[in-house]
Amino acid sequence: MKLTSSTFAASEEIPQKCGKRGQNISPHLTWSDEPAGTRSFALTVVDWHPVAKGYVHWMVCDIPATTTTLMEGAASRGLPEGSRQVRPYAGPFPPSGTHDYEFTLYALDLAGLSVRDGATLDEFMAAARPHTLAAATLVGRFTRR
Repeated sequence: MKLTSSTFAASEEIPQKCGKRGQNISPHLTWSDEPAGTRSFALTVVDWHPVAKGYVHWMVCDIPATTTTLMEGAASRGLPEGSRQVRPYAGPFPPSGTHDYEFTLYALDLAGLSVRDGATLDEFMAAARPHTLAAATLVGRFTRR
């Protein structure tokens, strides 16, 4: 499975408009080559920098299997029908310097993930991991200005 964005290239700078102090716009994401048997997708966006300690910037589940794109701004303008934001989008905003932000898309073998709104990343992954058929990651960098 492959995850890409027209908003930023892999390992490149995420635009300031996507940052929390910018317009807080979720970036465009698109994916392909999902495995047979995929019934839904889930998405996490995490800052793994030691200072951020795995801060979760966005978690979405129940994205329909027929979906292959989240348009720029989807977090605020509307996700595909049936999708659910477990944690709302909070754009990048490192306390200083540059941090890497890891966007990971999971192809799941079930249509609805049993996880509560506001769940922790550990809770989300405990629910998703046993149902994950494949995962794809896209990393972008963000520099506080």
